Amino acid sequence: MTGTRVTPCFSYFALGLCRIFLACLLIMGMVPSKAMADETGEYVRGYVDALLDSRYPGLGLRVLALTRDGRVTLTSTACLGPSQKRDIVHMLSNAGNVKTVRWTLPAVCNEPATDEQSADAASEDVSPITIDIRAFPEQEQFAPLLADPRQPRFSVSYQHYRGPSREFAAASVALGEYFGIASGFFGEAGSSQIGIQAAVFALFNLDAPSSDLINADYWIGLPMSYRRGPWSYLVRLYHQSSHLGDEFILGNPGINRVNLSYEDLEGLVSHEWERWRVYGGGGYLLNSEPDLSPKHLHAGAEYIKHNAVGNLNFIAAADVRASEELDWRRSRSYQAGFDYRSAGKRRIRLMLEYFRGHSPNGQFFRESLRYTGLGLYFVF
Repeated sequence: MTGTRVTPCFSYFALGLCRIFLACLLIMGMVPSKAMADETGEYVRGYVDALLDSRYPGLGLRVLALTRDGRVTLTSTACLGPSQKRDIVHMLSNAGNVKTVRWTLPAVCNEPATDEQSADAASEDVSPITIDIRAFPEQEQFAPLLADPRQPRFSVSYQHYRGPSREFAAASVALGEYFGIASGFFGEAGSSQIGIQAAVFALFNLDAPSSDLINADYWIGLPMSYRRGPWSYLVRLYHQSSHLGDEFILGNPGINRVNLSYEDLEGLVSHEWERWRVYGGGGYLLNSEPDLSPKHLHAGAEYIKHNAVGNLNFIAAADVRASEELDWRRSRSYQAGFDYRSAGKRRIRLMLEYFRGHSPNGQFFRESLRYTGLGLYFVF
C-alpha cells in the first residue's frame, strides 16, 4: 500500500523538476544565442565598413543599418554615380554576408531617401565621418573609355588592316594602366583624384616573315578627375612620342619617317545612367613636332547590360575623334562584346572591333585606315 502511494508522488515531483530544468536550459540557451547574434552583426558591420574604407577611400562610405538577413543600408558623404554603386554592390554581394544593398545619400545628390530608409537612419547613432585625403586609391573617379584606341590598358587584338597602299593581318598590343596617387573630396560637393597614366601601344605585321614591329607609341599622362554622382570630369596633360620599328624601316628603305611627338591638354565630361554613358570634350596641343594645328574634339557613348547572358555583361561602345590638323574629318572606333568580372576588381572583355578614319598609330596619323578585329582586354 505504502509503495503504491509514494511512487506516483515521486513521479510527479520528478517530472516537475525535469520541466523546470528544461525551461532553465532554454532560457539560458537564448541568452548566449542573442549575444552571439549581436556579436556576429557587429563583426559583419565592422567588416563591411573596413572593406568600404580600404577599397573606396575618400567617399565617406559607412554602414547605416544592417539586418540579420543580410540587408545593408549604406550612406556616403559624396554623391555616387551608377557605376560606383554597381561596383560597390558587386563587391559586397561577393563578400558572403550581404544579400541586398540600399542607399541613403546626401540630399544634395537629389536622391531623397525612402520612408523606410529614413526610419533606419533615425534608429542608428551615426558618428561624424572624418573627411581626409587617402594615398594610392584603387578605384578611378573617371571611368576608362572603352572604345578609345588610345586608352591606357592591357590588351591584345587580332586585326585586319586595309590602308590606301597595303592590306595585312595585324596584332595590336597595349601595355598600360592608371595608378591613383591620392584621392579626397570637397565636402558633399563631390570627390577628386590625381593619378598617373602610362602606356605603350605597339602594332605588328603578322604577314611579315618575323611579324615585324611597325609602330610603337609611348604615352604618359597626369590625369586629374572629379566626380559628383552621375557626372564625372577629367583634365589630363599627357605626352606621346611615336617610333617606327627597326625591321619595318629595313624592309621599307624609302619610308618617309615622321618624328611625331607632342604634349596635349585634354578635358572630358561624362554622364552616366543605369545602362548608358555619354562623354565629350576636346583638347589643345601645347607643343608638337612637327608643328601641328592644335585643336581637336573627342566624344563617345557606351552601353552596358549587366548579366545579359548568365554572369556575362554585354557591352557596346563608340568613340569619335576629329582634329583641326586633319580638317575635322572624323575617326570612328566601335566595339561590342562581353565582359566577365571576378569577385574582386579584375575583369576580362572579349570584343569585336571596327575602326574607320585616320590611323591612330602615331607615325601614320595622316593615312586613311579601316580595320576589323577581335580583342581581349584585361582590367587588374
